[in-house]
Amino acid sequence: MPVICHSHQPEGSAATGADKNFVPRIWRFGQVGSCLDTAANLAARGWLEPWDSVQVYSQTSGRGQLRRQWHSPVGNLYAALRIPMTPPFDGTAAAPAVGMLLAEALAQDGWQVKLKWPNDLVVCDADRQSQKVAGILLEERGGVLLAGIGINVCWAPPAEQMRADAALEATCLKNLHKSISIVHYTAEALWQTLVKRMFSAYIGCHSFPEGWRNRAESLLLWRGENVELRDDDRIVRGWLAGLGTSGGLCLNINGRLEEFICGSLRLNPAQK
Repeated sequence: MPVICHSHQPEGSAATGADKNFVPRIWRFGQVGSCLDTAANLAARGWLEPWDSVQVYSQTSGRGQLRRQWHSPVGNLYAALRIPMTPPFDGTAAAPAVGMLLAEALAQDGWQVKLKWPNDLVVCDADRQSQKVAGILLEERGGVLLAGIGINVCWAPPAEQMRADAALEATCLKNLHKSISIVHYTAEALWQTLVKRMFSAYIGCHSFPEGWRNRAESLLLWRGENVELRDDDRIVRGWLAGLGTSGGLCLNINGRLEEFICGSLRLNPAQK
C-alpha cells in the first residue's frame, strides 16, 4: 500500500502548480517495476497534479536514457515528479531546466553540483574531479510530463559496471564530503526536502520562464572548454559556449556558433 506524504492543496484551489498555497504530495511505494510507470498510472486516475511526485524504495525495471536499465538498489533515491507543461517545460528546454532546479536544490546543502547537459548531475570532489551522482529522464504521456529522477545516495555502480562509453564515473553522496549533513538523510527525507526546494524556486521566481537559462548556464559542466558531442554516428567537437533559448547546447565550431538539441557530451579527448 502506498504512503502519502504532505497534504494536498487547500480545498477549492486550483492544482496547477502555480498557486503559492499548493502543497505538493509525495506518494511513496515499496518495490515497483518502474517509478515513472507508477506515476503515469496515478496521473491517469487524476491523482497526480503538477509538482506532485512518486517516490519508491526500489525498482525492478528502472530505466535511463535510451531505455538503458537503471540499477535500483534500496537506499538510493528514485522519484517521478510531474512537471507543468508551461514554459520552459513545454519544449526541449525541459531537461536542462529541471536539472537546474534539482542542482540548485542539492547545492543548498553545500554540494558542488554541476549540470552535465542535458540531464545528468555531477558532483566535484576535493580534487575537482567530476563524477555522476544523479540522472533525469523526461517522459510525456497524453499531455502529462514526468521527470524520472535517480540520485545515488548510498551506492553507485563501480567503473567496471558502467557502460564502455560512459563519459564519467559515478559516485554517491555518502562518499563525498562526509561532514555535510545531507549524508545523514534517508532517501525519503532527502526527496521531501528537494521537491519542496524545487517547487519553491519555481513558484518564487516570476521571471523563471525567461531567467532559468542564465541560472542553468552558471552550473553548466565544461562551459568554456573543448568538448565532444556524439549523436548516433556523428561526432562534433567545439568550444562549449552555453545554452540556447530552446535548451540546446551551443558549441563554437571554428568560429561559428551552432546549437544542438540532443547527443552525448564528453570532454574532447585531446584536452584531457
